[in-house]
Amino acid sequence: MFKMETVDDLWNHIAYVMAYGPDRFPHEDFLEERDQMTLDMAFAHLRRGVEIAYPEESYVSRRDELNDILDESYQSYKDGADIPAARLLKKFEKEIFRA
Repeated sequence: MFKMETVDDLWNHIAYVMAYGPDRFPHEDFLEERDQMTLDMAFAHLRRGVEIAYPEESYVSRRDELNDILDESYQSYKDGADIPAARLLKKFEKEIFRA
């Protein structure tokens, strides 16, 4: 099962979701069906990555901004608007570590 533990994991996972979202995630034969990547799981990991990148309480508004972008991207994927969803994910990627 995929783990989100470091900033490097977050960077890798952003690229993974951009490449395989919303429904082309590779089936991993070593994982049970319940552990296979899904859009819901992918975005849960991205949200966890926001917490890893900005763990301090002083960054609550920054986390909210980033999670809002993720919410928009997720909903666009769910609505079948893959191109706008991917653009929002790209925006998230650009914004996640902007100073």
